[in-house]
Amino acid sequence: MAILASGTMVAQALEAAGLLAGEGLTATVANFSTLKPLDADLVRRLAGGHPVLITAENHSVIGGLGSAVAETLAVVPLRARLGMVGVQDVFAEGGSTPYLMKKYGLDAAAIAAKARLLCRGTGT
Repeated sequence: MAILASGTMVAQALEAAGLLAGEGLTATVANFSTLKPLDADLVRRLAGGHPVLITAENHSVIGGLGSAVAETLAVVPLRARLGMVGVQDVFAEGGSTPYLMKKYGLDAAAIAAKARLLCRGTGT
């Protein structure tokens, strides 16, 4: 699998890759430091070489990295499964970073859980 992360989620993605490695699952982590312009070539290469892609972003899954990756993949004949880790379409509350990361499923454990589901073919 490949985990495509941006911002503070890169550290969480790397930690998730470590958790998954302990279970025998290999994850490539790609740092998307900018969303505009999106590195569409890298997205396509990752999708061509990995059966599962997971985006990880610390804001809404709508209109961010996950959406941009989905739009890129929608027009190419690649069959990678895509999952998105980020804030779902909800009104968010304030709090400490660790609290919010856990509450909204933005931590390494949430990324690893999404990866497990997608590798089993049971979740997006």
